[in-house]
Amino acid sequence: MNRQARETRQFGTPELAFQLARPFLKVRRPMAPTIAQPNFRNIILAGLSANTVKSLSLTALDIAVNDPVYGANEPFSTVYFPESGLISIVSTLENGKSIEVGMFGREGISSSELLLGAKSSPFRCFAQVAGTGFRTSVQRFVDAVSADAHFREKILQFDNSSRVQSMQGLACNALHTIEQRCCRWLLMVHDRVALDDLRLSHEFLAMMLGVRRASVTEVLLPLQELALVRSTRGTISILNRKRLEERACECYWLIRNFGTLN
Repeated sequence: MNRQARETRQFGTPELAFQLARPFLKVRRPMAPTIAQPNFRNIILAGLSANTVKSLSLTALDIAVNDPVYGANEPFSTVYFPESGLISIVSTLENGKSIEVGMFGREGISSSELLLGAKSSPFRCFAQVAGTGFRTSVQRFVDAVSADAHFREKILQFDNSSRVQSMQGLACNALHTIEQRCCRWLLMVHDRVALDDLRLSHEFLAMMLGVRRASVTEVLLPLQELALVRSTRGTISILNRKRLEERACECYWLIRNFGTLN
């Protein structure tokens, strides 16, 4: 008697046999579709696990020039992760004069002081060059950092590089010429935005360097004559980066070597 005949004699039909055995069969259920993690340009986001990214509940946004990230002495409410563009941190004195004390792009985040227990900053933070990015709430950020040691380590590394930038910038502003400082600053911006044409006015550059507008014009003139840069209305273009690096002070290289953009 063949196998089919035996099964028919015992269970009636092969279909009936399958129905009787079904409760004991291990059925392979279809797997849930895998959602691909975005290809982040922000260096910190790019290094996170999918679970940590999901816990942040990120909101994508466009960042326009002068968009505020946080105000001086105002409680942090969100954390920004730039994908492109440039964010400036500026100190404004009682007399209204301002100077840049920090900058970051896709290598960092805003409000990293949260890891040190800070709730606000005495400085103003805003977009200097338009771009894109993501943001999350302070609470989601704190929860994600608490749950992911790798995330926390990356934030602390960025925070350390920011401190080096600010401290060496203080030495640079005190000891180096305006031309050296200007070359350093343009190179730092160029590193972060990866664009040769920088939408910057002389007035804005003067504020970032803490000098008079006339001083910026005087510094840019020989750089233009040497074909290192070109300055047109509202735009400064990098023409020869290598020679611009040669005219910058050692502060640029120290800040770059300790940075997290490399």
